[in-house]
Amino acid sequence: MKTRGVAAVNFTNRRSLFQRLKKPFKEEDSGKHHEYSIRPDTFAFKVSSDRSNQTIGATHPLQKDSASESSLNLLEYIYKNATNYPFKNHSPQDVFNRYPLTNAAKMGRLKTRPRKAKMLVSDFIEDSLYNPSYGYFSQEVEIFHNDKPFNYNEIQDVDEFMEVWKKAYSKYDELNTDANNVRNERKVEPPPSTAKATSSSKALISSKDMRASPTSKFARAAQTVHRQDLVAAGGLSETKRSHQLWHTPTELFSPHYGEALARYIVVNYKLNGHYPYDDLLIYEMGGGNGTLMCNILNFIKQNEPDIYNRTQYKIIEISDQLALKQYSQALGQKLLSQGLDQKKVQIINKSIFKWDKVIHDPCFFIALEVFDNFAHDLVRYDITTGQPHQGYVLVDDAGDFYEFFTPELTHYTEAYLGLRENGRFPVLAQSKTMAGKLMSLKSALPFVNEGSVHPLLHSNFKMSIKDKLLPFKDHLTPGEFIPTRLLQFFQILKHRFPNHTLISSDFNALPNTINGHYNAPVVQTVIKDRMVDVSTYMVHQGFFDIMFPTDFALASEMYKQITGKLARVESHKEFLSQWADVDAVTTLKGENPMLDFYKNVSFMVS
Repeated sequence: MKTRGVAAVNFTNRRSLFQRLKKPFKEEDSGKHHEYSIRPDTFAFKVSSDRSNQTIGATHPLQKDSASESSLNLLEYIYKNATNYPFKNHSPQDVFNRYPLTNAAKMGRLKTRPRKAKMLVSDFIEDSLYNPSYGYFSQEVEIFHNDKPFNYNEIQDVDEFMEVWKKAYSKYDELNTDANNVRNERKVEPPPSTAKATSSSKALISSKDMRASPTSKFARAAQTVHRQDLVAAGGLSETKRSHQLWHTPTELFSPHYGEALARYIVVNYKLNGHYPYDDLLIYEMGGGNGTLMCNILNFIKQNEPDIYNRTQYKIIEISDQLALKQYSQALGQKLLSQGLDQKKVQIINKSIFKWDKVIHDPCFFIALEVFDNFAHDLVRYDITTGQPHQGYVLVDDAGDFYEFFTPELTHYTEAYLGLRENGRFPVLAQSKTMAGKLMSLKSALPFVNEGSVHPLLHSNFKMSIKDKLLPFKDHLTPGEFIPTRLLQFFQILKHRFPNHTLISSDFNALPNTINGHYNAPVVQTVIKDRMVDVSTYMVHQGFFDIMFPTDFALASEMYKQITGKLARVESHKEFLSQWADVDAVTTLKGENPMLDFYKNVSFMVS
């Protein structure tokens, strides 16, 4: 389904690929005819971004021009006359050349979603998540926080723990009075919800963005714009649980989760020979509610008072000046309430991706649950030659999305592919092995998700047949999402934090990812207290969370290639079994929620 830069419209008619089988649906509130019979990812157009060499996308097989009408190919004739090729008699290259190239930084200065522009897939995703005015993380959210830590030693088993958690969760079930106020102001009866819900509750910290974002989540303008979007679409939540609400392991297992990280930090601080010569310097990428910071500092103060005296804790955050002041005051009050020294904590108002200062001192760098929202680029490969093509999203005059692919690669895409093929996990070399041939056979089976097999390992025979029968992808393979932003993050660690020790954790797998793409994300939103997954990343910007799994084996290899440091990958259970106080999180029946939950999470530490 295509998502527009206009208010969502409810309809029930079936979408059809062929325009002559059924009359397309037309929006009632717009003079523009939007083509709903195709999805944003129905077509993939092969073009060239090099204006000196633009013969690639000169003519599309389905293009309706005078030359193509005389074709004797029956299948081609049927498609040309029955399929909704979106550009009429214009070639994909003409359309691609018509629109200027933009990026996330430029779009970040705008208050409206882009039109008449093209951008890298990574810039489209980054803008959708982090744009200060309408991005998903620019609105207020809440991080689940229990009033007091759970006493696991008094809980019978995991079932009782879930009941206790449910009771603690009930405070988020209050009616969303803000939604009612907005409705009363407009004095209209809202239609059924079709868009993402938001919150204007006065949470202490407003976003998971605080762990991953290069934008401000406190921006008043962003709240206003997003509220207007939701009112227009009727997408206001019924209860506070419909708001963006995260239950992180830091909060759920406080203080034991944070103390596990503190033990790891203290032990390695001593083993690395920095104590007592260097101060203990800790950087955290985004501070959340400040719970992790307090848990770590409390543990060090109680168990290593001498080290506590020489500890500095720095939170890398980006906000407008008012938000920064509010955040600083809130964290300061939290530190004081727990008997901790405010002077030990510093908030640095800068995006990690714009970091320009070299920190030569030894430090620990904490990055928890940030990789999943790093923007990815999209690559497809030529079916015959295997040549990679870089993905772009084009937004036309009406706000409709289209995918274009060029053989000219960006620096980070080229670097990623080069590092992968020259590392321990090359795909091209695997294609010649027995395992690679088995994967090729698997891809040839019917009803197998294309995303479960790397595009370069797909059966060439099946792809060629499919390309002839369904000529919508311009002789390109299924797509692969590659973590170019993660690559940039590793480069920043190497050049700006040369003596760092990394502590990172994130999802190694996710359910309900979009079909047909390798390393695909989950794209989801909340509608009336229900989580809804959609099947494309090209959605109305700001209404959907876009989360990627991390291939930690490959990530650790690239971390080593870029920084020269070794990284160890462990499961959530393995890491916490070694560093946490396991007994403190064990129920009366011997079950341990902290170890048994989050089975799809890994730690990567250097």
